Amino acid sequence: MLGTRFKAATRAQLRSRSTPPSGASPEAIWHQFYDTQTYTDNSTTRLQFFQTTNVDATITNMPAAGQLPDPQWLSIYNITLDFLNAGPTGNSTIAITGQLNDLSLLLMVGRPTWTLTISDKRYGPYSLSSLHGTGAPTGNVSAGGGAANDVTAQYGHNALNPGWNYNGTLIIPPKTNFTIEVNWAAAQDTTGDVKLRMSLFGILSRRVL
Repeated sequence: MLGTRFKAATRAQLRSRSTPPSGASPEAIWHQFYDTQTYTDNSTTRLQFFQTTNVDATITNMPAAGQLPDPQWLSIYNITLDFLNAGPTGNSTIAITGQLNDLSLLLMVGRPTWTLTISDKRYGPYSLSSLHGTGAPTGNVSAGGGAANDVTAQYGHNALNPGWNYNGTLIIPPKTNFTIEVNWAAAQDTTGDVKLRMSLFGILSRRVL
């Protein structure tokens, strides 16, 4: 579950929080920074996230490459990872390939790790399987065929209960380089290239306009 604990506030507290005492005081909002990189089938062993910008906001919403502009501060709570697969994939039962197998390869078999680096200070490496997803369609997929050409269909996504939470103890200051790097022990033979979306959820403090 994304988010953090909270308590009900009085009207006076809400009024105080929504009206900073001066123009120099920041506002604080719950925010998601995300970045998407492509795992290339049978090739990739290392990916770096949050190092680039893109005019396509469905790929990344980073305002600057590798850092936050001044004056923005992010107190990190959840770190999540989504596998942006296409629809369900089908295959012959002779070779058990498909989405679920791909996730197994990329999360477990390849022994992947992730490392957060803020201003040359490293946090990790930790197992990639500790990062869960933000959400995905759920349901059943059925498939059929004759005895000679029976077909299976696989439909998989990362677990939906984000498993890594810094609870706001890590803060990314403005104009400070940061990245999350994912490393695999070896390149994995997936059914095709797979897009991975890494997200940082937390409290973003920024200028009040």
